[in-house]
Amino acid sequence: MEIEFLARLPAAEIFARLRALPKDTIVFTPGFFRDGAGVVYATSAAVKAMAASSAAPIYTSYETHIGDGAIGGVMPTFDAVGRQTGVIVAAVLDGKQLTELKLPRIVQGTALVDWRQLRRWGLDENLLPPGTVVRFREPSVWTAYRREISIGVAVVLLQAVLIAMLLFERRIRRQTTVALKESEQHVSLAARAAGLSTWIWEVDGGRIRSAALPGPPEDVLASVHPADRQEVRRAVQDALTGEKELNIEYRVVGEGGAVCWVVARGRAEQAGDKHLLGVSLDITERKAAELQSAQDRVNLRHMTRVSMLGQLSAAIAHQLNQPLAAILGNAEAAQKMLGKKKIDLAELRAICDDIVAEDNRAAEVIRRLRDLYKRGEVRREPVDMNALVRETIELLRTELMTRQVFVATELEPSLPRISAGRVQLQQVLLNLILNAADAMGESAAEKRTVTLRTELAGDEVLLSVIDCGSGIAAEDLKNVFDGFWSTKSGGMGVGLAISKSIVAAHGGSVTASNNPGGGATFRASLPVRESA
Repeated sequence: MEIEFLARLPAAEIFARLRALPKDTIVFTPGFFRDGAGVVYATSAAVKAMAASSAAPIYTSYETHIGDGAIGGVMPTFDAVGRQTGVIVAAVLDGKQLTELKLPRIVQGTALVDWRQLRRWGLDENLLPPGTVVRFREPSVWTAYRREISIGVAVVLLQAVLIAMLLFERRIRRQTTVALKESEQHVSLAARAAGLSTWIWEVDGGRIRSAALPGPPEDVLASVHPADRQEVRRAVQDALTGEKELNIEYRVVGEGGAVCWVVARGRAEQAGDKHLLGVSLDITERKAAELQSAQDRVNLRHMTRVSMLGQLSAAIAHQLNQPLAAILGNAEAAQKMLGKKKIDLAELRAICDDIVAEDNRAAEVIRRLRDLYKRGEVRREPVDMNALVRETIELLRTELMTRQVFVATELEPSLPRISAGRVQLQQVLLNLILNAADAMGESAAEKRTVTLRTELAGDEVLLSVIDCGSGIAAEDLKNVFDGFWSTKSGGMGVGLAISKSIVAAHGGSVTASNNPGGGATFRASLPVRESA
């Protein structure tokens, strides 16, 4: 390696020599205070002048020259020198010998470079020794404006997402609009086909008006039948508050006093909303059919009772014949006693008491028959199921004796009363007992036993009629309560169907099942009468 010293030359000559150097030359300088011509310089100024003139990179040994044009070098920093000087001064002040400190005679240098000069001379930063301190590094755009760039990119991305969402929403809205139009057309077509009319209830200032009906709100409410007006108001208000959906049937009085039945169904979009959307349907014809059907059912029940009583005519005649025969016998005995000279008044009084008792007995039989023959719906009243069972058994006693059927009772004491139509429940009991007797018609006489059982299950009273017949075929169990279906030859198939409808009208149910030991059980469950 060829080394050349340029010290003690005039500054002008030094600068000229530096300009003529090849690029692969290394220039090292600590700077100078005075050139060979005796001109005084500051070392930093001298280094700056040499760096500006040199055709090759300049290296230095002083930290203060980093930034004056020198690339850098391995040098002790003034911070390190100051710290070591402080240690020496403190030791001297403490009276210690320097040899005791075991300090290095030379402060270890640190590699320092000027990033700008690396860029100027095209030197690769990756070739620097490990641990080199790089000064004056110009931050990259990302480093200098990381926050601004991040915010800008986020804004651009957010705008792009919003634009994409808007475009997607626009597309969905168009599709929804098309689907909504098609749906409206379908709904309108279905509504016209079904005879439905749409409407909107609006609550404004405490008044209710319908957008589906012409006229002011007062006229709309005035068209509702007075007996149904309050119920309509309550149902609409409940629907508006979100408590329940509107589902109500009411009457509308038209021109000339004609009354039409309307069913309305609707709901509010949300609780507290002031709009109620819904549909209504004229059900006048359906109501008329329902009323006619109800009347037909009443007539059928009455005909069934009459038919049943016709079948029991012999037993009824026997029940009436017994008290009448007793009355006749007592009356004849009284006549004979009156023909005697000495009359036993006590015995005559006993005969008269027997006549009155038998007469009351006959009157009770006739009253029961009159109740069963009566037409129309029977009013509801508190009914003692145990008493009704005993009364029905007494009514059928002769018929069951004729059929050689024994009746056993298992009645739960202190059974609560139920609210029901007494005659209707007696018709159910008559149907079930006679069906049980028919089911045992082919059984041996000693096996013909019908068990009547009452029990309390929760808030329901259970009435069971259990026979010892052949039971019901498994495939027929699901059909026993169907109308006009019967397993008996010549049976009309209406008794059990009527019994089921009567129990259902009382809020209960009736079931049929086969017994493990033979025979079948019909069980009716009826709700306990609510206390007033």
